[in-house]
This record gives sequence, structure tokens and C-alpha cells, in this order.
Amino acid sequence: MGFTLIELTVVLAVIVTLALVLTPSIANSINEARIARARNDCQTIASGIYQFYRDTGIFPVWRVSRNGGAGAPADRLQVLVSQGRVPFEDVASLWTTGVAGSLADQLVTNAPGYALRSPASQFGWNGPYFSSQLTADPWGHRYAVNAALVDLSPGAATADGQAKMAVWVLSAGPNGIIETPFAASILTAVRPGGDDIGTRIQ
Repeated sequence: MGFTLIELTVVLAVIVTLALVLTPSIANSINEARIARARNDCQTIASGIYQFYRDTGIFPVWRVSRNGGAGAPADRLQVLVSQGRVPFEDVASLWTTGVAGSLADQLVTNAPGYALRSPASQFGWNGPYFSSQLTADPWGHRYAVNAALVDLSPGAATADGQAKMAVWVLSAGPNGIIETPFAASILTAVRPGGDDIGTRIQ
């Protein structure tokens, strides 16, 4: 038994209507899931950095470790990054142009050669700090940490009395453009800029 042209037209109209109604909802759910994953990844990276600091007493910013600890000033990295494409920026900053080091080198493989924790030593690298390699954010861009601004002195002020700068674990978010300033006071940097997703660690 065949279908008439009118019946086929009605069925197709219903299918098209359902597709038009459901597509935005599905797309919105996918985008929300990506944002949630990026937020969780940023928190996981921040947690790994905190644990690294508790174990070693230093921040993971050295290209080469000297005597198993902090490196020379020339070996200090400005930004730590995961795998992924370099995001865009309206105005170039150290987020994309700074001396970059791999988060995985610091927190997964100990490529700089930090001293290892041992029964005889209270401090030392005790990783890996992640169960797997760090991948790109859900939009294919790298996560980044503006590590050059870390100040481990106590309190909210630097040695010269100025407010410390905010340090972020950051994803450029859905638009792939970093809209968070690289250097912003902790007094004003309460959240990332634009649609960036991040966790502040200082």
C-alpha cells in the first residue's frame, strides 16, 4: 500500500519541524558539556599545580632544574601550556607570545629534572600529578597558565607593596579568543574576561 503525495508531505513536514525544534537544544547541550569539561580541566590542572608546590616547595616554571630545585632566572618560563592550537588574541600578549613550557613536562614526566621525593627528603617531585597526558580544551586550543606572575611571598602584596597579579589556568572558551588580560591585579581580576573559562590560582 503506497503513500499519497499529501501524506508524504505531511510526514516530511513533521520531521523537518522536529529537527528544527531539537537542533538548537542539542547544540546547546553539547556547548554546555564542553564548557563544563573545560571548567573541570582547569580545576584539575590547578589542583596538580597546588600538589606540585606542596611536594616541592617551588612553582613548576623552570625549563631546566638546577641541583634538583629552582632553575636560573634565564630558565624561567612565562606561560605553561597543554597540547592544542594557540588561541587568538585581539592584542598579542605573553599568553600567546611568551616563553612557553609544557604542563605535561612539569606535572607528568618531570622533564626539567626536579629532585624526586625520597624517604630522606621532605620535599621533592612526587608525580605524576595527572593520570593521563593533558589534552587540548574542548575546542582544540591549549590551556595556559600565566606562570610568569607567580609570587610565592606571603600575603596579597608584592615585596614593594603592590597588589599581586592574578594567575589563571585558562581556556580561551568557545570563541577561541583569549580575552583575559595577562597581567591584572588580584583586586580586579575576579573572573576571566569574555567567554574565557578559568580557575585562579593566585
